[in-house]
Amino acid sequence: MRAGARSAGPSRRRFSLLATATAFAMAAAGSGGARAAGPDNTVTVVDPSPVNWLSITWNTMEEANRVDFKGLQQPSLAESWEWVDPKTLKLNLRKGVVFQDGQKFDAAAFKKAFDKVQSWKSPHPPGSFLNYDKDDQMEVVDDNTILFKMTKPDGAAFMKLRGMHVGSNAFWDKLGFVSPTKQSAEGNW
Repeated sequence: MRAGARSAGPSRRRFSLLATATAFAMAAAGSGGARAAGPDNTVTVVDPSPVNWLSITWNTMEEANRVDFKGLQQPSLAESWEWVDPKTLKLNLRKGVVFQDGQKFDAAAFKKAFDKVQSWKSPHPPGSFLNYDKDDQMEVVDDNTILFKMTKPDGAAFMKLRGMHVGSNAFWDKLGFVSPTKQSAEGNW
């Protein structure tokens, strides 16, 4: 290289400054402190975002419905839905769905996921507005039909199913979100 010419890449000094700044940024990001355990049924993670676990569940589990880029409800595990009356929502579930462990998806699996989440003290960490009344129930009509019976009318009931993640029986029985010994959702991982 001729005298006075600059290299195309970053200088050693710039690299050192960048490395130091990165180290400080990483230290500052982790300085909020991690809780040893959260309140019952709160997923505790190192990442300070209260909903980072959603990126995992949305990529490994399905829900009754999805939301498109326009914010409109789209079918997912529920192919279609209709209000039977102001307190009853009928879900027609998708046929031919198989969980990653080979278990067939059906109305019983959907009901089990709902029942498991309903048993938690705080079913939806992002906010209680997503919770259902504790007495709301899913009734299996047949392998592909659910009647969601609510104690009072809830116009947001179907939208809230977007936050109910459906896993196989093996997930709920062996892993789940709630520790069978602690009865809280710090996770078994």
